[in-house]
Amino acid sequence: MTEMLAPTEENKPPQVLPYDPLNPEFLANPYENYARLREQAAVHRTDAGVAVMTYKEVNKALRDPRLGHGDGLGVQDAKLPTPEGPGDGLMLMDPPDHTRLRSLVNRAFTPRVVQRLRPVIEEIAVELLTAARERHGDGPVDLSVEFSRPLAVRSVNRLVGVPEEYTQRCIDFGRDGGRGLDPGFTLTPEQDRQRHAVREGVMEIGLEIIADRRANPREDDLVTDLIRAEEAGDRLTDTELLLTISMIFLAGFAAPQAMLGLSAVALMNHPEQRAYYVEHPEHADRSVEELLRYDGTVQLVERMALEDTVVGGVEVKAGEEVYLMLASGNRDPEVYENPDALDLARTGPRNLGFGHGIHYCVAAPVAKLITEVGLNVLFGQFTPELLTPAPPTNGAITQRSYSEIPVTLGPAH
Repeated sequence: MTEMLAPTEENKPPQVLPYDPLNPEFLANPYENYARLREQAAVHRTDAGVAVMTYKEVNKALRDPRLGHGDGLGVQDAKLPTPEGPGDGLMLMDPPDHTRLRSLVNRAFTPRVVQRLRPVIEEIAVELLTAARERHGDGPVDLSVEFSRPLAVRSVNRLVGVPEEYTQRCIDFGRDGGRGLDPGFTLTPEQDRQRHAVREGVMEIGLEIIADRRANPREDDLVTDLIRAEEAGDRLTDTELLLTISMIFLAGFAAPQAMLGLSAVALMNHPEQRAYYVEHPEHADRSVEELLRYDGTVQLVERMALEDTVVGGVEVKAGEEVYLMLASGNRDPEVYENPDALDLARTGPRNLGFGHGIHYCVAAPVAKLITEVGLNVLFGQFTPELLTPAPPTNGAITQRSYSEIPVTLGPAH
């Protein structure tokens, strides 16, 4: 493993966040740090801008048109390689381009399209866990390798219509691209190389699938639907179509596997909530929302002030970075009673797990469905037990995930 170089006064990066995001103790449990910072102030100034900690101020900022993406650090670190040069995916655009493109994506990415995945996800989940149980018996199983990553990739690939020969390559993308949204200075040279290789690989697959669907359109197919939307009035350019498909890949591989892994560990660490989940399938969608609030994969999102403004009483100049701490807002005691407790029967305001407003994550419905169905199969048909209460994380600042989840599966039931 390549080690990070110790910073000197000459190469020390700016303090973009009001805590050390690379501290192993923080990565294992960031929520104690968030609580301390929330108590100190709703908004903290840093070398690069401000970090917003409370639910109220994060929610307000997510909906503020004066806070967009512009050409901020987050946009520069997330450029995707296209035949026409580096490009921005949907999640990094501002209106009016974002408005036009999002309306076209929404036409193809409907609830009906997502829900038709439910039996597919269940079939794949049963297959994966049955095979893992047969291979390992009562021995240890890495739930990330054997279940959450392949379930996310195979489910998204079925949604997009990716040929099966790409499956293992896409699973590797999901592993190697785990820190794809993190600031570049937090990555080792090898991690940065892996991130670029994943982006290039995803774009290659996207080009091949788009070319195939143009020649052989399919019914009930997401890429075909996007191509038809392109040809039906408001046009997607070839590059916009490629960027949209590739962003669905990248978000679709990362968010569902991370959310499923975090949620599974949370339930295994809380036996009474695990029992509630199994005994109340009618509340599964609500339970998944609480799991997302309790330990969400998207810890923060980055914005840039498009004009001088005020965030939580703090003046922010145009061009400054604004870090919206979603996971901190989700543990805000001003909004959620006993916020550090996992309570699947909880009711209350909508969580911030995938954002709010016009940039609400397009992959959120897929991530939630894969999590719900995956948990249904994992706990409804097997008896998994954690071998460690605190599995290692992927080290990501932006998108929290477990790098491995060692469990025993127990017999099917």
